[in-house]
Amino acid sequence: MNPTASTTPKKVIVITGGNVGIGFQAAKLILSTGSNVHVVLGCHDHDRATAGVKSLEGFAAESNTIEFRPLELASFASVRQFGESLVASFPYGIHTLVLNAGVMVFKRELTADDGHEYSMQVNHLSQLLLTQLLLPSLRNGHQTWPEDKKTTVLFVSSDLHKPGVGKGKGPILTLENLNDTEGFDGMVAYRNSKLCQLLCMHVLARQLKDDVVTVNAVSPGFVPTSGLKRHSGFATRMLMDNVLSRISAASTEEEGGRRVFNAMSGERRNGNAVYYDKDMVGEMSEESKDLEKQKFWWDWSCRAIGLEGLSAQQ
Repeated sequence: MNPTASTTPKKVIVITGGNVGIGFQAAKLILSTGSNVHVVLGCHDHDRATAGVKSLEGFAAESNTIEFRPLELASFASVRQFGESLVASFPYGIHTLVLNAGVMVFKRELTADDGHEYSMQVNHLSQLLLTQLLLPSLRNGHQTWPEDKKTTVLFVSSDLHKPGVGKGKGPILTLENLNDTEGFDGMVAYRNSKLCQLLCMHVLARQLKDDVVTVNAVSPGFVPTSGLKRHSGFATRMLMDNVLSRISAASTEEEGGRRVFNAMSGERRNGNAVYYDKDMVGEMSEESKDLEKQKFWWDWSCRAIGLEGLSAQQ
């Protein structure tokens, strides 16, 4: 039974990460400009999340609220726990899922519980798993808030999924590269994770083409000061914060957050398989549009997250 107009619950907007950086700025805009919304941040660092929530509460309009819940994207068990807690807490559904959290690592590391390359699991596999866990809640959300036409999933992507963008090699998305223990390159691993994310986004968008849920992606721009570099060495962090942040191609965290906010708002949320490059409809790489690669990496991803039954042919 749908809630009546007088009892319509707050729109639930879930953001992975969000206690700092681009996600924080997007959450600030949601809380300060929206009405009757409840934001849930999924964060792995309790102290930083607590501080982030306290800061964001200062920007919230009177009817809006925010909380954080523990989410460790390097663990599928944690992702499942997070997803289950949301389903249980919000029976009327979820309005928007923003897959914002990301990481770039500079030495090869496998996740302790699941054994996948760290950046591939955090940036792609766990967020695909969370999407699948929350799809029923997103469908329920459409019944609760039909005035918005669609509920939506937004992947925070990067132009680094394209060859020739930025410095360094990649992407080189092959099983051989994923399993290479000798020649690990953190930038290539990051590019691979973002390419795999978009390949799978296309498959998911096709599966949802007649559904009430849309799925899109946004590249917020090159934001040197974001938390993406937290696993970098001291010299790299200083370079990003104090030098690269001042070049003309760089964007601020505020600009990146606004682009994420814009992509999940208004008519833009009603698109499907759209890639927003900053504030414009952009072009994804040709490799991300390859149907055979989409099927291969979708099936590979579903096996990795334990959902083998989700065929790319659906």
